[in-house]
Amino acid sequence: MKSYILIVAIMISFYANAIGQNIGDSPQTKVGFTTKIGSKILNDSLNIFTHLPFNYKEGKGFPLILLLDAHTSFKAFSASTELMAYARSIPTSIIVGFPQYKYADYDSSNIDSKMDIIARFFDNELLPYLESKYNITQTIIWGQGTEITTYLMLDKPDLFNGYIADVPDLNLISGRVNSKDAFANLEDKNVDYFIFSSKAEESQIQLFLDNIKANAPKGLNWHYSVSEEPNKIIYFLNNYMHAIELFFLDKERVE
Repeated sequence: MKSYILIVAIMISFYANAIGQNIGDSPQTKVGFTTKIGSKILNDSLNIFTHLPFNYKEGKGFPLILLLDAHTSFKAFSASTELMAYARSIPTSIIVGFPQYKYADYDSSNIDSKMDIIARFFDNELLPYLESKYNITQTIIWGQGTEITTYLMLDKPDLFNGYIADVPDLNLISGRVNSKDAFANLEDKNVDYFIFSSKAEESQIQLFLDNIKANAPKGLNWHYSVSEEPNKIIYFLNNYMHAIELFFLDKERVE
């Protein structure tokens, strides 16, 4: 996998300049295009980034991968996803980037209300908007260094089919993730959850891992991986690619 990551890193710059979209790339994003949408829930107008796969056709079904931290992750992760699809290790997918930081200014006193706002934005506005434009077959959300994907997995397991938590910071929700009742909303659900950590930060999530092992229901299909990779760019990209490949490994998911 590490050699594959190096190939991806070399090819991203070529791909970003050489591959076009079916409906016009934005000069700001190079890969994909930018769309401004209005949100009553967020009380704001915001830009989302969208990348359509090379074989996109209107009406054809595609999985959707939602990237958090979109200002930094969108270009590289979209190109990597496309290259994996070229290699047939995953199906071609629609990638959407959501820059969440403006709406994630939470602390221990307001995190539940802030997370509820983000969840309602996804559920009532963003996903319905995307579903009105594209035929979406599966949904995955990825985030690095944030509580969001883990919080949503526990609180709103029906929002997405897969949740990727890349080195999550669980400090503000430690009481929630370490509770015996943490998985109450997951009973009778079928959800994929991928959690990654570095060797240096492994101890920070150990209590949560112990809770998963002891109390998670059978419907939570979880995967954990820890790495000693010192380069954070390679590390995050490797985790992302590994997770989406595992998600699609189940042949029943692939249309």
